[in-house]
Order: sequence, then structure tokens, then C-alpha cells
Amino acid sequence: MAENEKMKRTGLMRYVNSGFVIIDDLILIAVAIGIIAVAIMLLIEGATDVFYFSAHTIPHIISDMMFVLIIMELFRQVMRQIVRHSFSLNPFLYIGIIASIRGILLTQMSLSMGEVEWKEGVAQLIVHGILVLILITSHLIYSKSNRKNGDKTTL
Repeated sequence: MAENEKMKRTGLMRYVNSGFVIIDDLILIAVAIGIIAVAIMLLIEGATDVFYFSAHTIPHIISDMMFVLIIMELFRQVMRQIVRHSFSLNPFLYIGIIASIRGILLTQMSLSMGEVEWKEGVAQLIVHGILVLILITSHLIYSKSNRKNGDKTTL
């Protein structure tokens, strides 16, 4: 009798697990669609900013474009989850590197346009530069450890 009860529970758990997997996929697909929609809106806004250049500065336009890159890296991670690839830190490291480089570019442009005080700007550049070095070093270490473990899945 206990064996029969155990089989009923595992069968029920299989259905519950299947239901959760379907719900998980639906949520991930909704997130992916939302990310693409936001990226498209930012691209359209950036394109219109180029034509109405007097309303926006170059740093603002470049910031929007770099933000689209960050959003697309998030999309890549969501796609990895949808197609059941193994989890990877690479997209998050790329996001950090892109965000730090974005900070360097924006700070440098703000410095050259006189929008930021020199000391404050240099401090921001140093922080962003150190972050880029840390993230690139982390990426190299992570990539080497993946190669040693035989994981060659990169997206």
C-alpha cells in the first residue's frame, strides 16, 4: 500500500513540476518581450534625438545607445534561461563592463564640456577604470575555470 501511495505522489509531483516549468517559461517569454520593447523604444528615442540634436547633448545620445547594449545583454541571459542553457556569469560581467565604460565615456565628455569639476570627474574616472579592470580580471578567471571544467557554452 505504501508503494502505491508513493507512486501517486511522484506522479502528482511530475504534473506540478510540469505546470511550474510552463509558468516559468511564460514569465521568461514575457520578460524577453518586455526587454525587446524597451530596447526598441530606446533606439527610437536615440534616433529621434540625433535629428533633434539641439534638444539633447552627445553624452545623452551615447548614454542611451550604451544603455541599449546593457539591456540586450540582459535579454541574452533571459534567452539562455528560456533555451535551458547552463547558467553563466558572462552576461552579467559584460553588463558591468559596458556600464563602467559608459560611465568613463560620459564622465570624460562631461569633463571636456566643463559640466563636472575636475577633481570629481577624475575620481569618477578612477572608480570606473578600477571597476573595468576588476570585471575583466573576473571574466578571465571565470573563463579559465570554465575551460578547465570543460564548459564551452558561451552565448
